[in-house]
Amino acid sequence: MSERKKVDRLYVDKKDLDDWKRLKDKDSPFAGCDNKDIFIAAMAVGYYEKSKIELKSKEGYFFSDNLKPEELALIRTIAVSKEGSLNVLLDEQRVYSVAEQYATGGVKLLKNKVFSGEYGSYAKKLESDLLRQYSKMMQNSSKKSQTPEEMSDIPIIDLIAGGETNKVEFKSSLIWDYRRKQATKETKIAVARAISSFMNSDGGFLLIGIDDEKDIIGLEKDLAQTHNNLDEFELTFTNTINNYLGKVNRPLINIRFEKMEDNDVAIVQVKPSPHPVYLKCEDKKEEFYIRSGNSSQPLDISEATQYIKEHWPDL
Repeated sequence: MSERKKVDRLYVDKKDLDDWKRLKDKDSPFAGCDNKDIFIAAMAVGYYEKSKIELKSKEGYFFSDNLKPEELALIRTIAVSKEGSLNVLLDEQRVYSVAEQYATGGVKLLKNKVFSGEYGSYAKKLESDLLRQYSKMMQNSSKKSQTPEEMSDIPIIDLIAGGETNKVEFKSSLIWDYRRKQATKETKIAVARAISSFMNSDGGFLLIGIDDEKDIIGLEKDLAQTHNNLDEFELTFTNTINNYLGKVNRPLINIRFEKMEDNDVAIVQVKPSPHPVYLKCEDKKEEFYIRSGNSSQPLDISEATQYIKEHWPDL
């Protein structure tokens, strides 16, 4: 697939440059502020007032690397609200474009509020309303608290857009090792390890054919090892589970395939296990993993013993 170009800056409309400059004058509450701070304020006003204007002639205003995590989160949330889907998060250019349009729609409104003396009370109300809106949107878009069964109807594109969580993990492949450029058992072990961590926790989804950057690379390299046959791929997957996790645990896993951007992707839905699941490596050593945040974490013997007592009290 084609490489996505990183957006390095955000833009304003050249026709509004006088308004942007006016907001930085010494008699403005934004005097001494960065361009980014004024942009975020104008975007918030534009969003709040439902004023969104397409840019006709662009002028670079500040670099995207200057955005703080909370500012980027607000920009993304506004984009999700505007588009009505998490899909937009896969398109960085679109996310920033939405922000630019709201900032363009909001800059004159912001200037009028600032220099009419209304900005103080308006800003407090705006902040309060936006915080409530932000909280509501994040609750609606977050799927972390749902069980895998409740998440089963979520489109795969939304699972990808949400990134890796305690319920979702990405793997580039099952068979092909992209780093070594050959098929290795380590990739199979990595898949089994992730699945065992979901089983020992609250279940989840493993998406195979998606890399850590959320790029859809598909199963092409894996399928080259299985005669380009998805049935053979699934058989290899089943053998991997049987070898490293045990045949008794295979019924807890469902695998299906979807086409995305002309690539096959495997969606592995994992149910929480009614018993502890151990990863059995080639040397017969058993390892115990749980899901912690967005990663699979090993527990030592004492930690695993305590966890098992608490997680399966009836055993």
